[in-house]
Amino acid sequence: MTTSLHTLTACALCLASAQAVAADPSPWTLRTGPANVGFSTRADVRVNGNLVPGANAAASSSTTLGLELSYDIDDRLTARFLAGIPPRTTLTGKGSLASAGQLGKVTYAPAVASLTYKLMTDGPVRPYVGAGINYTIVTQNRDGFISDLDTRSAWGSVLQAGVEIPLDPLWSISVDARKIFLKTKATGVLPAMGGAAARADVRLNPLVVFVSVGRRF
Repeated sequence: MTTSLHTLTACALCLASAQAVAADPSPWTLRTGPANVGFSTRADVRVNGNLVPGANAAASSSTTLGLELSYDIDDRLTARFLAGIPPRTTLTGKGSLASAGQLGKVTYAPAVASLTYKLMTDGPVRPYVGAGINYTIVTQNRDGFISDLDTRSAWGSVLQAGVEIPLDPLWSISVDARKIFLKTKATGVLPAMGGAAARADVRLNPLVVFVSVGRRF
């Protein structure tokens, strides 16, 4: 009799615990998946302080593994922080700078903090929009046509939109895009021009597309 009572009590506690988890899920979610970074680049290039007419630069797209930690403030508001393995982009001369070819390579670590608003709290697909800030840390510069390349870390603003698709109370998949408005400076010297000083004011304005699998914990 005592054993049966203990068994029933244990079952009741397990059921109550399961109901509590279902009724009050964790506000924390960890998401991971591929993040593609594509740039919309425009540059004002100066050599020895003089603007080079028609000179421009392009930055190659890159894909890395992204990791996002999010916290549900309430049913609609979510605070998010996205980072990832630092990818590398190749800078290439365009316009009147096209003959220079590869200007250099930059390894960078973008970090995005944002606040999103869920437009729908129920249903199989739950869209959201948001805004935030970005800090892109340049971890390494590699010379190309430009020697002593120095690309600065920089802050930027962020607009975000995406959808979350719950699979069960713990698991979900998400797809979102974050447009970052980012401007930086790059400096170096041009050995092909007798060591002339080069400087570029660069608008990168990357679009980060993040496809992820998430789990509450």
